Amino acid sequence: MSELAGPISIEVWQRFETALQAQADAQDWDKLVKVNRLMINALKKAGNPITPSQLAARKSLANTHAHIVQGLNIAQAKLQLEISQFERQQDGLAAYQLTSLSGEYHDS
Repeated sequence: MSELAGPISIEVWQRFETALQAQADAQDWDKLVKVNRLMINALKKAGNPITPSQLAARKSLANTHAHIVQGLNIAQAKLQLEISQFERQQDGLAAYQLTSLSGEYHDS
């Protein structure tokens, strides 16, 4: 029989941890958000851990969650940098095209 964390077993916390990691690895953001919401609801329902094994399971889940959030923040920063670089390139391309068209007009 599995030990309960409030009304939720240690195995459930481990399944949340596995699911969070799997969805993050798959970059399935919609499923990751869904698992995260389910986990938050389960954490609220369970209350504070009582035994050392419950605490260990929750700490492991918290560490995995923090690692995933950190990875998402890094990915977001990289994406913002790429978008910024793309926009600068687009501005440069537009200026070049305008100059090129202007040169063609004057050459006629």
